[in-house]
Amino acid sequence: MTELAIFHRPFHLLAVFAGVWVVGAGWIGRRADSPKAAAVHASAFLTGMVCAFYLTVLALASELRGTLWLFWLAIALTGGPLLGLAGRLTRAANVRGSLAAAGLAGLLIAEAVRLQFGYSTHYRLAYVLFNLAGAVLVLGWLPRGARRTAVAALVPALAAGVVLFTVIPVLVYGGSHLPFR
Repeated sequence: MTELAIFHRPFHLLAVFAGVWVVGAGWIGRRADSPKAAAVHASAFLTGMVCAFYLTVLALASELRGTLWLFWLAIALTGGPLLGLAGRLTRAANVRGSLAAAGLAGLLIAEAVRLQFGYSTHYRLAYVLFNLAGAVLVLGWLPRGARRTAVAALVPALAAGVVLFTVIPVLVYGGSHLPFR
């Protein structure tokens, strides 16, 4: 999927934006039989995505930008279990499930905000709508009684996501979103 996304517009930037990654890892965690399986399977999914992405980048550019691939591999190995466990928690109609869904949805909405105001790509609106649809999907995973708490928790989750999506690109890419030159 990553390789196909890189080769075909407008899907090429879906490979570098978090929407597919967050929804995919969360959904895998949600469907897992246990918290341990959720963590392991989501981490394996993200690790596979990172490897496929950078193998494709290497094939296209014949060069990787420093050790950036190691950074994203570390993120996959640490963030994968967290996203998988968050997805698993969305199965419950309790506060933890609501907070987990709010966290996942907040990441997606924060990235939509960053995409809307931080990029001038031809396909920006499609990426924004994709992430917003992902946020609605994640909130829809919750049992009906837990949605109100999740919506209330969206503001702090969104704030944390905005900080995350503002700080990481500056620290890692110097402000650029492209992982290769």
